Amino acid sequence: MAPGKRMQATFITNNNTRGIVWVVCAMMAWSVQGACNRVFAMAGLSAAQIVFSRASLVVGALLLFAVVRRGRPIATRRPQLHLIRGVFTAISAWCAAYAISRLSLAVTNACLMSAALFMLPLGALFLRERAHWLRWLGVLLGFGGVLLIVRPSVGGPDPAVWVVLCAAVSEAMLGVVLKKASGKESTSAIIFWSYVANFLVFGAACGFRLPAAQWLAVLAQWPVLAVAAASSLGVYFCYIRAYAIGDASAVESGSFSLLLFSPLLGYLLFGESPPVYFWSGALALMLGILLVMFEPARLARPAS
Repeated sequence: MAPGKRMQATFITNNNTRGIVWVVCAMMAWSVQGACNRVFAMAGLSAAQIVFSRASLVVGALLLFAVVRRGRPIATRRPQLHLIRGVFTAISAWCAAYAISRLSLAVTNACLMSAALFMLPLGALFLRERAHWLRWLGVLLGFGGVLLIVRPSVGGPDPAVWVVLCAAVSEAMLGVVLKKASGKESTSAIIFWSYVANFLVFGAACGFRLPAAQWLAVLAQWPVLAVAAASSLGVYFCYIRAYAIGDASAVESGSFSLLLFSPLLGYLLFGESPPVYFWSGALALMLGILLVMFEPARLARPAS
């Protein structure tokens, strides 16, 4: 075989790498958002109330922006796409907010990283992406790490674990829809209609109001609410950019960086100290990252 045609493993230096960097930024914002959700859960708000209060602030801010720009940033020609995304966004938001009130920040976000496990088959099925065997091996290793972190007993894991895994499946489906939407809808339109879905779904669940005690809790923590809204916007923006330039199954490997941010915030803000077995699972996940981020040179997508 000619030297120029030999299949060589190479570190991805193309669009997938840029996409991974955007996902890492999204994970930083996700960790901050999770910490804010935990603050509100400790103040007595339910998962639906947390999502509704955050969506109310974001929708109001985006509407003001849209009015200034005469509605152009939120104009859409694919309402059916936003409807599908709205379903998965609402499921993911509620499940994540529910789980964070019952599990530690580190464990919740580690389980959310299992979205990468579902992205490979979904990317191959819906996006016709080619996944090299090294990616499959890396994701399987990462899944073993999640099992170490959860440590399911004979009686099964905490029910909240199943809820957060449901959020991971929804996040994987969001990734598929984002890939199809990227380049066809503006970033501001995708973000706006996602929050409108959250506002309507969880507003209906709350009767479009919060009890006085919950409103007082929100107002007492208004800086936290502002940070939660900003970080939530950051998650959407970074993910949209990531899926616009890279393969869904490849860029999702950047989500493993959540293992670094969540335990750090959990320790600094809530005094949570993950046990040794958590870090054993984290190590397995990090090794999975290294495998997922390598692919044969002949399969790498050239940078545009």
